Amino acid sequence: MALFDIMNYLYVMTKYEVMKEDAILGPFDINQIEEFVRAGLILKRDYAYDIEYPDCFRTVEFFMKQNGKTPIVEHKGNVFSQIKEIGQELILPAKTFSKEPWRTDKKLFVLALVGLGLSVILSFAPFMKVFGIFYAVALYFSAIWGLFFFYLFKTSQVDIKTTVAIFFGTQSVIFIAYNILGIGALNPFKGLYENDNNIVALVSCILGIGCVEELVKLIPLMLVLHFSRSVLKPQTVVFYGLMSGIAFGVFEGVEYQMGPNFQMLLENGVAEAYAYSYLSNIARLTSLPFLHAVWCGIGSYFLAFAYLYPRYRRSLYLLAILVPAIIHGLYDYLCFNVSISLATIPVVLIGVVLLMVYLSIGRDFHLKLND
Repeated sequence: MALFDIMNYLYVMTKYEVMKEDAILGPFDINQIEEFVRAGLILKRDYAYDIEYPDCFRTVEFFMKQNGKTPIVEHKGNVFSQIKEIGQELILPAKTFSKEPWRTDKKLFVLALVGLGLSVILSFAPFMKVFGIFYAVALYFSAIWGLFFFYLFKTSQVDIKTTVAIFFGTQSVIFIAYNILGIGALNPFKGLYENDNNIVALVSCILGIGCVEELVKLIPLMLVLHFSRSVLKPQTVVFYGLMSGIAFGVFEGVEYQMGPNFQMLLENGVAEAYAYSYLSNIARLTSLPFLHAVWCGIGSYFLAFAYLYPRYRRSLYLLAILVPAIIHGLYDYLCFNVSISLATIPVVLIGVVLLMVYLSIGRDFHLKLND
């Protein structure tokens, strides 16, 4: 018997088992494994072992090279036939959009609020007054803090309607107190906050600023406690207090933005340009990184499947670039055209929802490509 025949006989006699995900496949001889690799059913990165040495794990690629095998995964048709076989429902899953699971996912709501809030504001900015822009930005950041406090401090008694009422109630109290009643002008400590005498300045800040502002923030909480039909736990009242504090911070933040420096810009006729630039810069530091993350997440989804199912890699590589590129390009086009910039809102929402839906149908994608 020739040496080649002897070696080939030994290759065939040696059996291997392949570990793929949670299953152990085999035993197979090296020629069978080679065919499975060519067919894309077993990956070179999958682990395997010689059944005579079950504790010695190596990659399939290691055993391939050890046996002089260099299989190349065969493409399953051209790009278009691959896309046709994958199917429209897994690429643009229209039916899945109407299903309940992803629509009730709280993560989607949080993602949309945190990631898209400023993008929505930016879309409306060309049609907003300067005060509206500053107030909208302040509301955006207060909503983020509100979510943070909600997940850390909420109790079974916390009511969303009461929370919202406290938030806007506090701002109403502030508006009445400062803008209508003018308690700021009536404050006897006004003008003493930067007194050369440190004791006078400190006492003035405590009594003239601290006491007044903390009282204003507590008024809505007193009303809630007074009209509550049940005894509220201290933790519940603390949460409502946090919301009232956030509301005051929004009012104060906008007041600072509209202060003397802004009035100077207003007199010079550049206030609106400043406000839009202010919003745009914040958006580029918050919403836009989120949008790029979502788009890249969509591309990464298809890229992962390209490595798991190399027979379809041509179409999956194409989808990994093309699907997020369409959403990204459409978003930029709408941003460049101010008259239709509001249309960016559904575009960014589609990106977020699409990513969530893709993740929810990942198992279906696996099953389809496995077939």
